Amino acid sequence: MIFDAVSKSCLAFISHVLGMRSLRRHRIATSSLGNVLTGVSVALSVATYAYGATPAALGAAPVPASALPAPIQALVARGVLVGKSFVTEAGLTGWIVTHQGHTGIVYTTADKQHLIVGSLVDATGRDLTPVYAATYVPKPDLASLYKQLHGTRYVMQGAATSKNVIYVFFDPNCVYCHFAWKALQPYVKAGLQVRWVPVGFLKPTSAPRAAAILEAKVPMQALEFNEERFVSATEDGGIIPVSTMKPETLRTLTANRTLMDAFGSNGTPAIVWRDSHGVVQAKSGMPPLSELSAMTGLPEQPETDRDLDRFR
Repeated sequence: MIFDAVSKSCLAFISHVLGMRSLRRHRIATSSLGNVLTGVSVALSVATYAYGATPAALGAAPVPASALPAPIQALVARGVLVGKSFVTEAGLTGWIVTHQGHTGIVYTTADKQHLIVGSLVDATGRDLTPVYAATYVPKPDLASLYKQLHGTRYVMQGAATSKNVIYVFFDPNCVYCHFAWKALQPYVKAGLQVRWVPVGFLKPTSAPRAAAILEAKVPMQALEFNEERFVSATEDGGIIPVSTMKPETLRTLTANRTLMDAFGSNGTPAIVWRDSHGVVQAKSGMPPLSELSAMTGLPEQPETDRDLDRFR
């Protein structure tokens, strides 16, 4: 999609795609700027690139603000952070842009008067945007971020002590988080410890429901209640939202969301774990059931829930 320098819908569109990925396996955390428009996903989670190829373009240093093309200057004026630029195979200029914790790529035309938001596809059908992202988008220090997880306020499920531990960022109204909950239960019975890290962004009731879980006398029971009574048809958790949230709970949810974004995960569920080599991994979305064994470090567990058939 192409925008000129003064298009008011441009920022809303960019704000959306910077917080968007496939809708099939997770729920996105979109920006509040402007209306949300449907479009092609540009930003990629820096933890889950699909391509390992190196693009032909060479890196370049950040451009002074005065030398930026007019459409990019318009973004800067509206709070979008602009990083490095690079020349693409198509003769366009790629720009690393960040807004509200989400980083992605946009392109400007050779005349510097138009901004292109969307996938850049070559003659073979290959999407070049994730190729460029793998090279130019800064990657998070997952090991350092993992240490921060220990200080988060989460709900622990499973064995009190276990060498098999995973963290799951979840929204209490997220249906894919609900599927993740279901899929992980056999592994919990097999010895997995899951640390459920609540966030609240999907609906007006999301944060109050997350607060109801955190502020409960027994948060684990509250989480179970929410999932056991989850209404998939309307994507609503089962627990009653609190009418007034404690200030410390709001601070917790805000901090959790910030950390989720730092992992490069712009939607829920977002799963973080150490692999068999001790390397920290992060993945957004409900994973295929076949991947759960490697993620949990446990033998594959039988799963008979028909709601999970789509993930087999």
